[in-house]
Amino acid sequence: MPYYARHELGRPGFTTVLMAAFVAPALLTTPLWFRLSRSWGKQRCLLLCQAFFAAGALGLAAGDAAGIAVPVLCTLVLGVCFAGLQLFPFSMVPDTVRAAGSREIERTGAYTGVWTATESTGAAAGPYLYSAALALGGYAAARAGEDITQTGTAHTAILLGFTLLPALLMTAALMVQSRYRLDAEMTRTTTAADGPVTRT
Repeated sequence: MPYYARHELGRPGFTTVLMAAFVAPALLTTPLWFRLSRSWGKQRCLLLCQAFFAAGALGLAAGDAAGIAVPVLCTLVLGVCFAGLQLFPFSMVPDTVRAAGSREIERTGAYTGVWTATESTGAAAGPYLYSAALALGGYAAARAGEDITQTGTAHTAILLGFTLLPALLMTAALMVQSRYRLDAEMTRTTTAADGPVTRT
């Protein structure tokens, strides 16, 4: 966000505003996502979060050309989606273990450990990927109090690394996630077990 706010929006101090626009919705909408998943299902809600997250990231590519409200609105969308992205995958891990049978339940700790390690690795890879994008674009780092004019290629790298790159990664995750079938199977099983609803 500091790179984007400084070089693309031309407002270094706007990082605080963008961070607030990202964190506040993530905190406020988590209970709403939980309620929505009770009727829509976790899988559907997760795919929705992934799709809108990719769209929000691409929307940031407009910069301040369409007005400063557009980046703020896109950041709000990202924050809302981020809440779901944090909630649903973690809640789907125990569903997966339970569906594997009683033998696998004993290995819940192993499943959770692998999932947590994978999730942490993915989160840690983000800064490295963005740094790689900046390096490829020829971004020139500045020391404290030093002002360096970046090249057009560096500006492109700053923008695409913050918008297109996460959108592509999230789209790839969405394509993989769309193959998950357990949520639908659990819904069918629950419905069948409940039996037909008698109306009076």
